Amino acid sequence: MARRRRQRTPRDWEQPGAILKGPPITLTCECGERRDLAYGERWQCESCGRTYDTSRIPADQYAEIRRLSLRYRALPVAFGALMALLAIVFTLTGNWPGVFFLMPVALVSWFVFIRPFHRKRYREAISGLPRWELRAD
Repeated sequence: MARRRRQRTPRDWEQPGAILKGPPITLTCECGERRDLAYGERWQCESCGRTYDTSRIPADQYAEIRRLSLRYRALPVAFGALMALLAIVFTLTGNWPGVFFLMPVALVSWFVFIRPFHRKRYREAISGLPRWELRAD
């Protein structure tokens, strides 16, 4: 008997164009309720009724976080685009067996060498970013 999979509901920041808006802001209410919000969004806790406003976060500090997030998202996209471009070039020049060599080499080099280095630098970069303690209105 086949099990039915529960339908996944997309998050707010997964909507089209949300990547350029910046990373989500995670708010934890004093009652323990958590919510991920976009910058400038207001939220009223369903459990206790407290209201939080993310626009109280300084815009220049959030813009710095947004720029950092976009900068570190660029390397994986560029690496993937380069590998796709190389695969297309190999295919168009008649060297399609080269694609079967390129893809495993690209995956191993990404997951073994590039990605750990990239993650380490990203963690170092975000460790110095500000954190905020928003209080209810």
